[in-house]
This record gives sequence, C-alpha cells and structure tokens, in this order.
Amino acid sequence: MNGENSKLLNPKSHGQLTAKVAREISPYWDERGFYVLYDHDPADKNVGKIMSRFGESYGRRTQLSHVDISIVEKNSDRVFALIEIEETTNKPKTILGDVFGVLMGEHISFGKERPLLVNEQTILVVFVKSKVSHDERNQYIREKVEKVKPELGTKNSAIRKVFIETFSDDGKLPESVSSLLDNEFKRQL
Repeated sequence: MNGENSKLLNPKSHGQLTAKVAREISPYWDERGFYVLYDHDPADKNVGKIMSRFGESYGRRTQLSHVDISIVEKNSDRVFALIEIEETTNKPKTILGDVFGVLMGEHISFGKERPLLVNEQTILVVFVKSKVSHDERNQYIREKVEKVKPELGTKNSAIRKVFIETFSDDGKLPESVSSLLDNEFKRQL
C-alpha cells in the first residue's frame, strides 16, 4: 500500500492537521467576535459536523459535503469563511467536489440544530497539500468556478469568492490560513 492510501485508511492521522489549524487560529478569531467551528477533534462545543445540504431536512439524503472549518460571527451566526483542508490528495476532482459540494447547497449547518448564514460576504477556501505548486491549475479552476457560480442559483452560490491554495509544509499551514483570512477580513472592514 502506498503512503497516500495508508494515510486515508489511518483514522488517527485523518483530520489531525485540520484540528491543529483550527485550534491555532481560534484565539485570534475569538478576540474579534467569531467562533471557529471545526471537525476532526475530540468533543468540544466548537467541534462537530459542518454540512452543506439542500432541502429542509438534515441528514444523509440531503447532504452534499462536509466542511472542515467555519469561522462564524458570535452574535449572528453569519459565516465569514468556510475552509476545507485536503491533507492527503491534490486531485482536481477532489478540489471540484470540495468547491461545488458547498456552492450547490442551500444551507450550511453546524450539527443538526444550528443553521449558519452564508451570504455575499462569505469566502470559501480550499487548501490542498502538494509538493508542486499547481498555481496554473488552481487559477483555471477558480476562473471557471466564478463563471459558473452565478448560474447555480443556490443560496450558497452567493459566496463572494473562492480561493484554492496549495501548501507543502504542514507546519506553515496555520500561518498561511491566518494570512489569507486576515487579508480578506481587512478588505471587508
């Protein structure tokens, strides 16, 4: 079995980087009036499933995708950012699934009971682990997504901007996430 497949089958390694990033960026966003909700960690009030779905019922029949991290205003449940971290693959079809699984949805929710508000101020960011940059491919996907997004006509397609970023060093990922989010947050002020 190759290294990539063994990572996918090892539940201990799946999601550890995502949880680490969420824990590291949480204090910064907490000070600014936001929750950092995320998956892949032991039980905590901010840990659970973040689901993109269609229809009014919550469950497998209506789910389109799960999102790793959501940065949400404490006083309104408005989503500033949805973040997906691909720790084990850089395949274009996975990136497209991450993006369109969110954009095609009518709702984002944290667990069954907590709807989150996605609007034209929300950003969607996909970080993809790769030893090679893939800037040209990422740009191509972003351009096509931006052209298709308005035609979807879904509530989640109101998302302002989609980012696709490549990272190679796990240790530098929290800094990369923080930098991108901080720049976008400052643009909205």
